Amino acid sequence: MLKRVATIRFLAFLTLIVLISAGPIGAQDMTYTQAPMLDDMVASGDLPPVADRLPANPLVVEPIESIGEYGGTWRRAFRGVADFHAYGRTVYDPVLRWPRDPSDGVQPGLAERWEWNDDNTELTLFFREGLKWSDGTPWTVDDVIFWWEAIETDENITPAIHSEWVVNGEPMELEKVDDYTITLKFAGPNGLALSVGLAFHGHQWPLAFERFGFFAPKHYLEQFHPAYSDSGDYQLFEEKANDFNVERPVMWAWKVVQWEPGATEMITERNPYYWKVDPEGKQLPYIDRQRYTLVEDNSAINVLAIAGEIDMQHRGIDLASYPVYQENAEAGDFHMLLWPTASAAHTALFLNQSYGDMQYRELFQQLEFRQAMSIAIDRDTINEVAVLGQGVPRTSTVVPDSPFYDPEWEDQYAQFDPDGAAAMLDELGLAVGGDGFRTFADGTPIELVIETSETSGARLDALELVAENWNNVGVKTEVRPSTRDIYWPKAGANEVMIATWGLDRGLTPMVDPVYQFPFDERSWMAPAFGTWYKTGGELGEEPTDIFKQAMALYDEYRVTADEARQMEIGTELVRMSTQNLWTIGLVGMVPGPVVVKNNFHNVAENHTSDWIIMTPGTQDPAHYYFSSE
Repeated sequence: MLKRVATIRFLAFLTLIVLISAGPIGAQDMTYTQAPMLDDMVASGDLPPVADRLPANPLVVEPIESIGEYGGTWRRAFRGVADFHAYGRTVYDPVLRWPRDPSDGVQPGLAERWEWNDDNTELTLFFREGLKWSDGTPWTVDDVIFWWEAIETDENITPAIHSEWVVNGEPMELEKVDDYTITLKFAGPNGLALSVGLAFHGHQWPLAFERFGFFAPKHYLEQFHPAYSDSGDYQLFEEKANDFNVERPVMWAWKVVQWEPGATEMITERNPYYWKVDPEGKQLPYIDRQRYTLVEDNSAINVLAIAGEIDMQHRGIDLASYPVYQENAEAGDFHMLLWPTASAAHTALFLNQSYGDMQYRELFQQLEFRQAMSIAIDRDTINEVAVLGQGVPRTSTVVPDSPFYDPEWEDQYAQFDPDGAAAMLDELGLAVGGDGFRTFADGTPIELVIETSETSGARLDALELVAENWNNVGVKTEVRPSTRDIYWPKAGANEVMIATWGLDRGLTPMVDPVYQFPFDERSWMAPAFGTWYKTGGELGEEPTDIFKQAMALYDEYRVTADEARQMEIGTELVRMSTQNLWTIGLVGMVPGPVVVKNNFHNVAENHTSDWIIMTPGTQDPAHYYFSSE
């Protein structure tokens, strides 16, 4: 029955996509108004009237709570350019959008509708007529074509075309229909274009270090590109395309107007040409400015927030400090929310099945060994000690809001059973030596090393408890912390025996399935196999048969035009990953705290957060506002 309900939910999701893409949303028949801070510029002629700045059919944002008021500066904190998403997720404005409700389908964005041809090899996008960049220059599909020709297919900028734009080994072709209509042509059906290409990657390029995008301001950037200007060069182009460049025009709600190396804060200001309104015709955003205080680390973010000096923030807010927040909420005039995360596991273990030491590789490839090590873990204690009892002890599978979720997988080999684990290890021939620790069949000591980029905090606490549990069943284990700049390259290079990380992507696992099977070098359950898959066998190592089966399934997922078949494939991949314990999760769906000033409105109380959906971007932060009362 539960599987049937999940299938019905997914079919409803697909129906909504069909309805949205079937035809245009009616043009808005309303009178438009603007923020008072723009009145003088309009009166002086420096800025056109608001109706002339909006597209013919602006996107209407339905309020989460209420129609808002104009004004104010939204105070936030960030850790510098490497912490781009502290800003970037507040300006989530791609071609198509993830929905607020995870059970809904992809939504209109810059494109107001879309159509597939009969065999799903051509996708036509219909953009809002009259869109304008923040400097008032018209936005057209030439900005898409420029991204494709000058950025995505220029190997000096993008080493390889993103996989969602390559079908059957052939890159897509673009056909301009008119200034606001473009057709994307593929060598076969494309199952990733809407979700991966346009909702996830469909931002203004480059989205900082992510280097995702689908359009860029041609009128501004072509003067710096070597293919378009004799004075252009690639280094200069990268500098000018950067999201922190105060000169670069944008399509989102707030544009960076003050930032330079050595600055102690960053200021963003409303885009007067922003293309969204509320149901009363008030142009968004409501809030005039954002101010980002530069801090050294997350502890400094929490100091500011507890003191009441942050108006609304989710990023960097520490769950371990939640009791302290509650104690200071009245004095700081704020309240706290707890958003459940789309995280299958706050912390997961990746037993590297492609590890270079063949003795450990063969051990980790035995499902019975992975099962034994999973049931040797006391997840209830980890939940209480590491995350204040706020998580869900579970195995590594998607979260309940995902259409691929099956509750029967929730606790696969997640029960704490050290005696059962010891018995399974005995059956594998891993005898206990005189020192109380197990050995391989040839008498060589088994010595497991769990590596992590966490040098303190909840994740390190959880891993120390895992090591204790494993030592208790006779498997000698140590935890080895290092900094992220050392850890990440080692893990991707197949040099880590047991890697650790949190498992996000729990809502939309097929968008970037690095935790479902060895997809690329980030799939630390077998990074050498993932490299083999990513490079078509040119690099890495040939995977085991069961991993090849998963890879073949995803290959089919990518090119199928049948959404029901995509549902079947995705569900099977999640089942394979879960039941085979390709990752071993500890505690999942640990909530993320959110600090919100009491006069700050339209923040969703219930929101499953994930970076894939650019939390809090799906809430339309442009309609957050300060109340004057």
